[in-house]
Amino acid sequence: MLKLKIDKLMQARNMSVKQLSELTGIRWNTVDDYSKNKAKHWTPIHLEAIMKVFELEGIEQLIERTE
Repeated sequence: MLKLKIDKLMQARNMSVKQLSELTGIRWNTVDDYSKNKAKHWTPIHLEAIMKVFELEGIEQLIERTE
């Protein structure tokens, strides 16, 4: 199973869902679903915007595989 690490990234930077939403331009409820891994699909444009905010160089810093 693939999971987003957004909640961990936000915690590390003391960032709220609202703040990440404002920085990325993604609706706050979508960011909330992403952070709680409730979203059924991820938009590549959204993933890229999130990676840009957190200054991530590789997708593996944003997505993890769990069993």
